[in-house]
Amino acid sequence: MFKKKELETVYDLLIKKELSQANNLLINLRQFGVLHPEYLFLMSLFLMETGRTYLAIDSLLLSLKVDNTPEVMKKNNFEGTTEKLVEKRYETLISIFEKIKISDLKNMVIQAKEKNDASEFLEHLSKVMPGIRLKNKL
Repeated sequence: MFKKKELETVYDLLIKKELSQANNLLINLRQFGVLHPEYLFLMSLFLMETGRTYLAIDSLLLSLKVDNTPEVMKKNNFEGTTEKLVEKRYETLISIFEKIKISDLKNMVIQAKEKNDASEFLEHLSKVMPGIRLKNKL
């Protein structure tokens, strides 16, 4: 699912709930860049497991936004996220929005997933959540 073995290792640790080890690896893996979409996805999973739901949402949304912003991907030499990971990211967002009972956003993510196009969802987020910006990262 991940293109870098180290990121796959973190994912496995998170699945096993070995949070201390996962956190240590996440700290070391900042070398890939704190905007790396796969790193951001893993960070969101870690934040979910440690009870920081809204920070997890921010990380997931930023992961989605970075992955869909060619200028940021190119500037940082990031490869596109695998289809399997894109799917997992959508599923995680849907699950979180369902858990916190935000059905409008949940439905928008479902539509984005079905279309395999997050542009409408991201545009909506730019209006309702202006803090998720990349301008200073370009």
